[in-house]
Amino acid sequence: MYKRQHTSFTGGLYSVGLHPWHLSDDWESRQMPEVKHLCTHPAVVALGECGLDKVCLKSLPSDARDAAFVRQTAAFEAHIRLSEAVGKPLVIHCVRAFNELVVLHRRHAPSQPWVVHGFRNNVNIARMLLREDIRLSIGEKYQLPVLQEIPLECLLTETDESRMPVRDIIKSIAEVRRVTAEELSMQIAENAGKIFFQR
Repeated sequence: MYKRQHTSFTGGLYSVGLHPWHLSDDWESRQMPEVKHLCTHPAVVALGECGLDKVCLKSLPSDARDAAFVRQTAAFEAHIRLSEAVGKPLVIHCVRAFNELVVLHRRHAPSQPWVVHGFRNNVNIARMLLREDIRLSIGEKYQLPVLQEIPLECLLTETDESRMPVRDIIKSIAEVRRVTAEELSMQIAENAGKIFFQR
């Protein structure tokens, strides 16, 4: 999350949000006001990463995990409401909580797009998310059946957790999907335009 002193946002486009790894006990009063302040900046085109992560709870004492997941869920729902209020999409971090993610998507029925970033899960979960109209972003690491399942108009690419340039990731995906890298680049640019710039 960017701090107030860094609100010039020069030279790029940004997302802001509270990652589930970094939620404080008093996130609602201490951290969320900063997100609300920053998310209205024109250079901020999305909220996130935000979301749900059950794996990170394993580092906590067993009797603290339920409360921590309740906190994650409350913070994520605050991001959902803010996303709808400011008209900007959500970039979602989700680990082993996809059923809960779908429940929240159905409960809130958002008008703003949701994108699960760094998707590396299996094809059944991919299908479940795609049925909910949740977009998937993949990087260097992915399961081949998932890549073959995602409609190209629902696909984004990323370099998170990778040193590989995004053009090389696109080239690799294009080879699997039997399209040219140029065609895939144009499709991804169109997808990003619809999601992040509402065009």
